[in-house]
Amino acid sequence: MSTTLYTLKEDKDTRELHLFRAKPTVKNKCKPNIDSICTVMNKNQSVRNVFACLSEDDARLKCAEIGREVCGNCVRHLYKT
Repeated sequence: MSTTLYTLKEDKDTRELHLFRAKPTVKNKCKPNIDSICTVMNKNQSVRNVFACLSEDDARLKCAEIGREVCGNCVRHLYKT
């Protein structure tokens, strides 16, 4: 079973932070999907990674620490049951 990791990217125009699902490649590396979880941002619109290759639990904690700068539509997927 494939593990889903998460990468948080900053949009170069809006500066809003969006979550991307990512697939592990090699140890401590991963490849994010093309579009953010909310589908508003494409990874080519990114100016930087805030974090990369975190587990769901770690991504949830980090997003909570960062706060309102993170897209609410992306974050809600970390709490989905």
